[in-house]
Amino acid sequence: MSKRSRIYSPRRGTGLPANARAEAVEHVYRDADGKLPDFTRLDRRPPSWRRWAIGGGLITLALLAVAAWTSFLVFKPYTASSGGNVVLTVDGPPTAPIGGDVEYRVRVANDDRVPVAQVALELTLPEDFTVVTTDPAPEETKRLRWTIGALDAHADRTIVVRGRLFGEPGASARAEAVVIYRPANFNSDFQTIAKATTTLDASPLTVAMVGPTESVPGTPETYTVTYTNTGTATTPPLVLMIAAPSSFALIATTPDRPRREELLWPIGELSPGGTGTITISGSFGASAAGDTPFRATIAVSARPDRRLSQASALVTTKVLGGDVAVTATVNDQTTALTAPPGALLRFRIAIRNTGTAELRGITLRAMLDGTSVGDRSILDYGNITDPANGSAIGKQKTPDVRTGTITWTP
Repeated sequence: MSKRSRIYSPRRGTGLPANARAEAVEHVYRDADGKLPDFTRLDRRPPSWRRWAIGGGLITLALLAVAAWTSFLVFKPYTASSGGNVVLTVDGPPTAPIGGDVEYRVRVANDDRVPVAQVALELTLPEDFTVVTTDPAPEETKRLRWTIGALDAHADRTIVVRGRLFGEPGASARAEAVVIYRPANFNSDFQTIAKATTTLDASPLTVAMVGPTESVPGTPETYTVTYTNTGTATTPPLVLMIAAPSSFALIATTPDRPRREELLWPIGELSPGGTGTITISGSFGASAAGDTPFRATIAVSARPDRRLSQASALVTTKVLGGDVAVTATVNDQTTALTAPPGALLRFRIAIRNTGTAELRGITLRAMLDGTSVGDRSILDYGNITDPANGSAIGKQKTPDVRTGTITWTP
């Protein structure tokens, strides 16, 4: 069996004798004079110029970084370019009387330490606001736009608009301003919006309406409307409107209305304590039945195409006997006709029960208005031919009109 040779292993040592290791160390570290260095003391090697340059550069960069952050936090240069220091305010009254004088003050302020450029302001007023004066005058009157231009640091501009505010009682009116500007070191525009809301007071105008609670078709009825200004100021121009049912045949109005196709009267301005009355007269047609409403409304006419309701009144008349249809003709016509003096007029009245129950105790009455001369109607009632034997009674309605009433009973 052969001998195994000894192999070097890190666990068991280097495999070299101690004297051999010592000779190797001396060979490496002994100088030319045969001397060995003192291993018990370490001498620091003097720094080179490269090490000095690198160290100085790092220290300089650190100082610059600290200075930059300090100035950023102290002086806050980011606020100059954020666009957040342009302040816009709109001041207006919280409440106002209808048609009263209102003033809006719009202020644009640059609260920053640097100027802003290309400043422009646009103001949108309530729909029913009438402008009286603006200070200064806008470049565009239709859109109310002002070009302010540059605004220095901590500078401001104020624009004042005065006028009259109209609207319906309790309505809210809003004025809105938009300012567009360009901060320093920016190529894009910023904008700021401000608003002011005004609530309109209760209206000083009142309306009252009086009319019958019940009626029957063909009976003349009158409705009276009274309007009053209970306030302390003169109102703007007013109009009064009456909404009547289509089954009501109008006979006359006082005063006359300007347009016959609508029940509307221009009133104009109404002084404090001022009042007025309007009446309409007519009768219900045969087709009328049940509750029929009449409504009178007084409105501010701020513009010809816009009416702002201020107060209204309602009267409901119950029309009785709606199950009877009555048709009246003159010479077989239901519309106006022309007849020469002495011509024979044939009045024909037809009644019809449109309900499902039998009707009893019916009374039929016809009223004929005619021009009168010397308190005598131009209609010759003395020569009436009436097979139904109705009772005719004449009554002077106006100095120029006389009414003849013929009544038929069972």
